[in-house]
Amino acid sequence: RLLGKADLIQINNLDEQADVQRYLGYKPKNLKIIPNGMKIEEYQNLPQKGTFRAKNNIDTDTPVILFMGRLNIKKGLDLLLPAFAKIQDKLKNAVLILAGPDDGYQKQAEQFIIEHGLTNRIKMVGMLTDTLKKEALADADLFVLPSYSEGFSIAALEAMICGVPSLVSDRVGFGEYIKEHHAAYVTKLEVSDVANGILQILGNPDYAKTISKNAKNMVINNFDIRIVANQLLEEYKKVNKM
Repeated sequence: RLLGKADLIQINNLDEQADVQRYLGYKPKNLKIIPNGMKIEEYQNLPQKGTFRAKNNIDTDTPVILFMGRLNIKKGLDLLLPAFAKIQDKLKNAVLILAGPDDGYQKQAEQFIIEHGLTNRIKMVGMLTDTLKKEALADADLFVLPSYSEGFSIAALEAMICGVPSLVSDRVGFGEYIKEHHAAYVTKLEVSDVANGILQILGNPDYAKTISKNAKNMVINNFDIRIVANQLLEEYKKVNKM
């Protein structure tokens, strides 16, 4: 009843639109997709390259694959870890960084790392914020988030605006934008495709450069906080005129 009476229902993405429509049994006219935004200027001057590597004893020529998010099953860690193990011998000593707080999957991740002899190849660094997070992004060669479900992944936007080529699923909250702009490797929720995507990005510098450039332009043109705020303001103006 409340949704039916609302003058404006603001949602983030097409997945949420489908959820609302499925819940109500129809698509309300007052439903508007307005994405989350970010302050792009905060990522214009990243810390000096090599800082994160030095703190974590990672050589300068070692590829860094960065996962940044809660250690939760829905983030696709059950796909990412086996994918990395499958192709570790092809990755020229690449390291996988798991940056995020435990949210129910840390124990399983630690067990997987030990069982597969990957203690030197996968590093768990806990939750990174502010400068520490930017240091990691400055040194990352690839950002990965093969998530099963996201409201709207700010972590993916942060990686993209920092110029980090990314591998994501289409469930990160703005999958339609990513596909339209060819802004990332959009992986299927399968171990084999996550593995293929990692190899393609790290093994093809031209491809990595293209998707990172496309992603940065996509974020600037669609998710700058001022653009998003203006979209929301225009919808509020319409409500005021009712």
